[in-house]
Amino acid sequence: MKNAIFTEESTISEKIRVKSKPEKCPVCGFYPVSTILYGDIGYSPQLSEQMEKREVVLGGCSIYPDKPRWQCSKCGTKFYKESHD
Repeated sequence: MKNAIFTEESTISEKIRVKSKPEKCPVCGFYPVSTILYGDIGYSPQLSEQMEKREVVLGGCSIYPDKPRWQCSKCGTKFYKESHD
C-alpha cells in the first residue's frame, strides 16, 4: 500500500472489550483508568483537575460508533464497551 497511514487503532488486531470501566488496567496493573471524552469539550477548572488526576483524557472531536471508552493512564491500552447485540 503506497503512502498508507496507520493509526494505533488500525493496527490493533483485537479490541479489548469490557462490561464496565476497569478499576485498574488489566494489562499493566496501573490505577486509574481514564474515561475518554469525545466532542467539543469546553475548558473548565474541573476538567483540568480531572485531567491532572488522570481521571479523564480527551479523545478528539470525531464521534463515531465503537470508539474506545476508557484508556489506561500509564500504558495507553484502550478499552471498548461490550456491545449488547
